[in-house]
Amino acid sequence: MAKTSRQLAFSILLNAEMDRSRYIDDLLSSRFHGHAIPSRDKRWIMELVYGVTRLKLQLDARLQAVFKGRFRKAQYPLKVLLRMGAYQLIHMQTPEHAAVNEMVKLARQVGQSRSANLVNAVLRHIHTYSLEDVIKQSSSDLERLAIETSHPEWLLSKWIQRYDVPSLKALCAHDNSIPRTWIRRNIQHVAISDFEAFLSREGVSFTRSDILDVFYQIESGGSLLTTPEFKDGWFSFQDLAAGLVTSLIDAEQGQTILDACAAPGGKMAYLAEITGDRSPLIACDVSPSRLGKVSQNIQRLKLKGIDVRVKDAAVDQLPLADRILLDVPCSGTGVLNRRPDARWKRQAEDTASLVGIQSRILVNAWQSLNPGGKLIYATCTLEPEENWGVVDSVFDQLTGAVIKPIVEPALKAFIDERGALATLPWKHAMDGMFAVKLSKGL
Repeated sequence: MAKTSRQLAFSILLNAEMDRSRYIDDLLSSRFHGHAIPSRDKRWIMELVYGVTRLKLQLDARLQAVFKGRFRKAQYPLKVLLRMGAYQLIHMQTPEHAAVNEMVKLARQVGQSRSANLVNAVLRHIHTYSLEDVIKQSSSDLERLAIETSHPEWLLSKWIQRYDVPSLKALCAHDNSIPRTWIRRNIQHVAISDFEAFLSREGVSFTRSDILDVFYQIESGGSLLTTPEFKDGWFSFQDLAAGLVTSLIDAEQGQTILDACAAPGGKMAYLAEITGDRSPLIACDVSPSRLGKVSQNIQRLKLKGIDVRVKDAAVDQLPLADRILLDVPCSGTGVLNRRPDARWKRQAEDTASLVGIQSRILVNAWQSLNPGGKLIYATCTLEPEENWGVVDSVFDQLTGAVIKPIVEPALKAFIDERGALATLPWKHAMDGMFAVKLSKGL
């Protein structure tokens, strides 16, 4: 029997809560793949799932205020049911009778009949205390800020040291917002006029980037995934910041390009498009399953000349290349509105481990860069220790390395004081990305 929208949302949120290795994006994709769901229902499910995930800490504080006992100790299914109901009542303006009755019904449908009365009682009292009331009961300024912004205290304690209060709150507000949708036109397959005519026919409002004219910000892109044009490789979904990082490669025809941490393949695909499939491209990643997605992307976009290989960039010998892109694994604090569960899955102690991996990847990949070549070290994190901290800590091990400040006039607004690309989500209206360009002497 087909599951209802609420049942699907419940199963996704419960799975994510119980298995820290599963991310919301992957869970949504797998659930949608197995069900014929109308577009309107998909949007509703995504709004609920992403919203509950982003505002989990805030919702939990509101629920604790009206929950008899310690909400933190409640069973996972009950927590998920109550968060779903609270989010619908507070943020989706669902009428109380509809939200409460449906959540009680859902409790019975998912084997939580014994919790049905509790779900009913808690949700009918959720508006007893406002968010302001709950925040006032917090024991510290940091706890109050954590509840207000729905961010973990360990992360806020780091940001407080770097950002002023307006910037910090703007960053958190960005993380809790619905991400902007960007698409990249495949210049190998479709001209500007034909592509924009297609978007207009689909009723999609768009704005072409004045920095990279193959990128378009659109109002909503869900319906585009089912179009013949998408399946035929006319375009890809990719944030403008990722495009800016990729553009730094400056590849010349015939040069070998290595993307050493390629999955899911968006940057490598863009490289293939802008080089016109006239340069040898090698896509490596440690995960065979993620490389499978790279291969699917290559096939959809009808790209040729990309050699896909399973390689661990931290330890394996990598192919020699004239240009190397290192988009290394990171804490992802620059894309928390796009990956809302990352803030809850990461812990403060994870940073040291990530820095170790990033350092090993940079040192190892450097050995495969040909003399006269260029390497881009990139992350999607805002954390200094994962960005300049890594480059500075291993620089002495990078024989012949020279830091090349980025001087492209179009990127001036995004360049930090040392010449690296550093986009700030709340300021530049795109993902938070860092990229430094290194060249190797002859």
